[in-house]
Amino acid sequence: MNKEKINAYTPYYKLIIKEYQDYPIKGVKYLDLNPLYKDGYLRSKLVEQCVDTIGDLDFDYIGVVESRGYIVGSILAHELNKGLVFLRSKPNRLPGKTSIVKHTLEYGDAQMEVQNGTGRVLIIDDVLATGGTIGGAIEVLTKGGYTPIEALFLVELTQFNPELSIPYKSIIRY
Repeated sequence: MNKEKINAYTPYYKLIIKEYQDYPIKGVKYLDLNPLYKDGYLRSKLVEQCVDTIGDLDFDYIGVVESRGYIVGSILAHELNKGLVFLRSKPNRLPGKTSIVKHTLEYGDAQMEVQNGTGRVLIIDDVLATGGTIGGAIEVLTKGGYTPIEALFLVELTQFNPELSIPYKSIIRY
């Protein structure tokens, strides 16, 4: 699929993504991607666009951030025949040797945990805002023995201008 044809879907994505002001706390504008996930046709176009954006990037695993990174990240792993590395935000949900880091979000503090391992990881998450979650993902993967090489976001909130320690791409920009 060519780039012009893929980018032609962005206005349609934005039409069905719902915005909620003051959710989950006052002052935060929440983008609800659930309507996009529910639309099978647009979801499949979004996945095609993700595959095209990744290109010939060399990696072993897709690191999926709980919980909304699991959705498209799992579909991409299937499409690309790649393994998944789960980045859990809920404590004590992964067995075996794990690594944990604490990080700050736009609206509070959180933690992230991963089962230890090795390999090159492409991180997938739904929204890039301040960079707190992706910073936690990069840190916990590195601590757990992996090499995070790049990140892919479905949506980027450009007003925050986060500084990431790895390259990243995004599909939809606000």
